[in-house]
Amino acid sequence: MRPHMLVAVAILGALAGCQSEQKPIAPPSAPKVAAEPKVEAKSYRLKGVVREVNAKDGIVTIAHEELPGFMKAMTMDFTPKDKSIFEEVGVGDEVEGPLEVRMEGKTVKDYNLLSLEVTQPAPRTLSLTANGLAITTKPAVLTPGETVPDFKMTTQEGKPLALSDLKGKLVVLTFIYTRCPLPDYCPAVDKKFRQVRDGLKLKPERADATRIVSVSFDPEHDTPETLKKHGGLQGANPPYWTFAVASHPELAKVGPKLGLIYGPMPNEIRHNIVIALIGADGKLIKLESGRAGMDWSANDILNIINKELTKTNK
Repeated sequence: MRPHMLVAVAILGALAGCQSEQKPIAPPSAPKVAAEPKVEAKSYRLKGVVREVNAKDGIVTIAHEELPGFMKAMTMDFTPKDKSIFEEVGVGDEVEGPLEVRMEGKTVKDYNLLSLEVTQPAPRTLSLTANGLAITTKPAVLTPGETVPDFKMTTQEGKPLALSDLKGKLVVLTFIYTRCPLPDYCPAVDKKFRQVRDGLKLKPERADATRIVSVSFDPEHDTPETLKKHGGLQGANPPYWTFAVASHPELAKVGPKLGLIYGPMPNEIRHNIVIALIGADGKLIKLESGRAGMDWSANDILNIINKELTKTNK
């Protein structure tokens, strides 16, 4: 073999040896991802006194006691998801309820007041002001079988009407005001009563035995002329369905007994929903207020009317 060929073979052999000794290159390791912080839910029993109620913005301000291991006593705003709370509580009430807190380490992610119970209501009475009925309490509300207090009103036709004038008829009664801006309040009740009226029309003898009355608690605005126009838009057909208005002193005779709460605010009237079924003898058959009143369907009302009138005609 020629000398230069020996050199070439030696070089190739050396290269082969070098290649066999090289170790495989490991792929780059993936960057470490920080673990997501753990969110932990904790529950506390909130106890305190209501300092302010802002139903429009859904805020209730409570001066609460210390929450051991979480928070010192302080005054805080809460935005409960259950809006019926605003129909139950008032300024000065002692309250308590479950507070759910979501923590990320030592950081509060969010908190939610699940419900609220009045443990000691503040002493309040009906108070008449230049703007009307400013505040009311929740006195002993009537129970079925008790007589509904009489009161006077003026109909959409400008005629006087007392609740006692309707004795002998089954009465479906509610309280509204025509400029109510909340679609799930007065407008929803108007719609519900239209459905009740339409259902009664299917059986003329039962329509004749029933009277539907929508009473306004806004006498400063809801004149008979205004009520007549509003009633016309709703399809009210007196005497079967009548819109009427009562003065604040007259409302004070019956409203608290039926759980009615209303009072003036800058641009509207804060109020709850009240629907009462009153028998031909003037005694309460059934009363629903607040969330229950809003959820009470026209069919529910018609079923009770049919049941009551069937009993009467037996």
